[in-house]
Order: sequence, then C-alpha cells, then structure tokens
Amino acid sequence: MNKQTLSHIGELIVRKRKVLKMSQDELAHECGISRKAMSNIERGKSLPSLPVFEGIAQALGMDGSELYKEIEDLGLIDDFYRDRNDI
Repeated sequence: MNKQTLSHIGELIVRKRKVLKMSQDELAHECGISRKAMSNIERGKSLPSLPVFEGIAQALGMDGSELYKEIEDLGLIDDFYRDRNDI
C-alpha cells in the first residue's frame, strides 16, 4: 500500500470523525490506542491492525465491513487486508 493511499484512508477517517464532532483523543480512547497512534493513522503514517481498524469503524458508528467497503469503493484498498489464499 503506498503512502498516498494511506493518506487518503486517514483523511476519510478524519472526515468521519469530524462529522461526529469527535476529537482525535476521543477516537483513540474508544479504540484503545494512543492519540499519537491515531494521529499516525490519520496522517497516513501507519496502517491500523485489523482489530484497531474494527475499533475505529465501531467508534465511527459502523462495522468494519462498512468502513472497508467505503474505502474499497473509493479505490483506496489493494490486497493488503485480503487473505492471500483467497486470490
């Protein structure tokens, strides 16, 4: 996954968080990670693990598959999260 893709995923998370009027600190707390880790995700510096991704989705009022589908529909997902055995 390239840096631009990570950045777009982070931007989507930021937009959804702001719609909910949630601070970065609140979202991080809901996901059980540090604010710095959330900042890195939102700035496209790191990709969340699947459990953290699921936590982000739930904190944003969605389930992981809904958030994944939205990211995929925007063309931002490659095979990073997909099981290589399914290909």
